[in-house]
Amino acid sequence: MLRAEGFTVSYGHVKAVKGISFEVGKGEIVAVIGANGAGKSSTVMGLAGIVESGGTVEFDGEDISRATNFARVSKGLVLCPEGRHIFPELTVDENLRMGSYRRGSYSKGLGLVHDLFPVLKERKDQVSGYLSGGEQQMLAIGRALMADPKLLMLDEPSLGLAPILVDQVFESLERLREERGLSILLIEQNAFKALGISQRAYIMETGRIALEGRSEDLLESEDVKKAYLGI
Repeated sequence: MLRAEGFTVSYGHVKAVKGISFEVGKGEIVAVIGANGAGKSSTVMGLAGIVESGGTVEFDGEDISRATNFARVSKGLVLCPEGRHIFPELTVDENLRMGSYRRGSYSKGLGLVHDLFPVLKERKDQVSGYLSGGEQQMLAIGRALMADPKLLMLDEPSLGLAPILVDQVFESLERLREERGLSILLIEQNAFKALGISQRAYIMETGRIALEGRSEDLLESEDVKKAYLGI
């Protein structure tokens, strides 16, 4: 579904992502884990076309290396950003409508979102800025799903959430893969959770991929346990 070769992201003279190569298969959850500053968020921001990137990016068999951000969304490459970035002055339903503006079907997408997150149906007329943090994260994911993604990229979806809400969010991602066959690229600091639901993973350090492999194997790695799992 997605293949990047020699992928770079730079901010002026600072190179945040240093020529990495990776891929995400159809119907696969792939996790990218690492410490703050490793280049994880820069990677998905570059893939989404929000920041300038270099190298080659192929998506669903097509070279999108020079495609605009909105063209990538139209093709089905959709990012749910870190920090949620919902429209706080709009209602829940209005936020979801914004998600389907360029791609997707409002009526079709709404059924999926309400099935995954019933609370959003209950709060559909509520101004989004008054939702709890967990509800806002569900809304951010729901808005991304309204664009009918072929590949959903999520940047730190567990950030700032209570453990019970983290469980709920990750269960929804597993359902999307198992029931819908959705491909997911998951950027996450909660390494234990990310490795627990993904099939494969990449570990980033200072803009490079330090380790990659099957998630179940990485969970058993002594180096990974010490560095990222606190074991």
